[in-house]
Amino acid sequence: MKNKILQILGLIITVICLSQTANCQTTANGLAVSAEGSLLADTNAPQLFLTVHLFNTSTNEIVVLTKKLNCDFDLDNPNKWICTLGYKDPGVTYQGHLIIPSVSDFSPVTIKPNEEAIITQLVDQSMLLKHLKKETQIAICYAIASDWGSRLGTWSGSIMSKPFVPALKESH
Repeated sequence: MKNKILQILGLIITVICLSQTANCQTTANGLAVSAEGSLLADTNAPQLFLTVHLFNTSTNEIVVLTKKLNCDFDLDNPNKWICTLGYKDPGVTYQGHLIIPSVSDFSPVTIKPNEEAIITQLVDQSMLLKHLKKETQIAICYAIASDWGSRLGTWSGSIMSKPFVPALKESH
């Protein structure tokens, strides 16, 4: 009876993991990403609320950064925007010296196999968001340069979610 319960539990976990990764893009280094968002557009200051899921598909623990991430948009295609979250550029320097922030500022999260970390990001750049149409797709790229990853002891690489259309929210 105990073995049967363990088999059923294992099957349930496998199905959940497979359904989670079905909506993700996966890289060879064990991280998958999926995302969704909502757009508050009927105000003078539109806001885009993003939720990004980082899922560990590997057999090892992975450390990811979840806060104070740079947020850049690639608007080359007006119907599909790419939002890059992370640190893909070299660090900032002052008088020729590299400025190194505290790793705790970035809220690192250690995710074990089959666990996920969540990043929430508010984009309130009115000049940018006024060009976002209700049918525009957004893909999230989570990117940490290898220099940053080795310095901070975190995952490094670049991974892209499947595109999604943000849900429209109305102001109250």
